Amino acid sequence: MEHDRFWYEGRGERPADGTAALAVARHHLAQVPVLVPVYAHRYLPAGRGSFGHPVLSMWQTDIILCVLELADYVHREFDETWTPRAAARFWWDSL
Repeated sequence: MEHDRFWYEGRGERPADGTAALAVARHHLAQVPVLVPVYAHRYLPAGRGSFGHPVLSMWQTDIILCVLELADYVHREFDETWTPRAAARFWWDSL
């Protein structure tokens, strides 16, 4: 949005002023779920009290539904030889 001319039609007409357009976009983005990074350009919409959130592949304005839930994504994306390592030392010290 700041670096190109993309404008989602659902926001109405794009303001001519770039600062105003950015303010409108930020207002709309504040109303949607935060995206939790999963792996590379894959994201999971944050949410509480439910399960089955979809995993989305997002690259700039290209957004694709990968799978309907995280467990299915991990199963499809990685084979049995994948051995993830926790980012924070105290998470994997007890393993």
